[in-house]
Amino acid sequence: MLIDWVTSRISLEDCSESVRAAAVQLGDRVVRYCPITGEVRYEVQAWDSIRSDSHQISVRCTSDLWIQGSPARIMGDGCAVFGSGASRALDLMGCVTRMIAFVTDYLGAGALPDPSLFRVSRVDVTSNLLLGSHQEVLQGLQILRNCEGGRYRISQQRGETCYWNHGSKLRSGKAYSKGPHLIEMMKKPDYTGRQYSPLEIQAAMPLLRLELSLKREFFLRNDWRELTPADLNREWCEYFERMIGGADMVNESDLKTKILKVAPTDGQGKAAYGCWAMIQSQGWEKARDCYTKTTWYRNLKILRSAGLGDADISAGKVVALRQRIIEAQQVSDWSQLVAA
Repeated sequence: MLIDWVTSRISLEDCSESVRAAAVQLGDRVVRYCPITGEVRYEVQAWDSIRSDSHQISVRCTSDLWIQGSPARIMGDGCAVFGSGASRALDLMGCVTRMIAFVTDYLGAGALPDPSLFRVSRVDVTSNLLLGSHQEVLQGLQILRNCEGGRYRISQQRGETCYWNHGSKLRSGKAYSKGPHLIEMMKKPDYTGRQYSPLEIQAAMPLLRLELSLKREFFLRNDWRELTPADLNREWCEYFERMIGGADMVNESDLKTKILKVAPTDGQGKAAYGCWAMIQSQGWEKARDCYTKTTWYRNLKILRSAGLGDADISAGKVVALRQRIIEAQQVSDWSQLVAA
């Protein structure tokens, strides 16, 4: 697991005069103007990429100095698949500190303010799951594309990637096949990142990448300076494990027994099982319309307690993905992946 993206900013008023002078010189300007009168409507500074061999971070200056990018790209050899240092350790303060140091060296105008004074508005927490083959990754993505309902809203699908709640200001999710992503990334003419070997590309083909983005609204509710690696790991687990389901594999033959066992009352258990049968026959959306909001969510809570995941509930059946995910190995470095 690693921190794969951080967006942070600091008010220019908190920066020294020399830093402010250097920051306002960054990047090109994007200008909107009236072609008849020549009146400038507004002018904004574009993002400027800071490249150094395989390393890259982007900066922009408005009333704030913005810094964003993958901290993994500026640590170790720049590997953004598994990361290193603070990125791999899920050390958010360490990632912000390293990114600030990188920009400080680039500006050459003296020290930036203490990292604790920066504001964070986005963090991506990512994990790589090793499945049996690239074909299993594609099968898993097909199942995940159908996972909707509750906290999940499929908002975009493109190639071997699917997104949930893409426009949310709180959380969003992303799943994709890592091997093909590395190939496409390295084909870009402006790519300056780490060069992955053919052996590494081949080894990455069975990787299913699951990425959670914690966004602006999340950081309005949570002080980023107090988030521990365990907190970030828990956020990722809660988001994707609810989608996939419980650790115990559920069989259709004993599902009714499990539902009745976990339900608070026998009547609620029978009602939840009836809801499951309706989802199977009518589909998730039609079944939802047959219940009041309170009853619907009570039934879903019981079904999840019985071990069903949102992918199961969306599909109306126990999906094959679950067993593969439960058995999948979270790999954290290239040697581990190649050995597997």
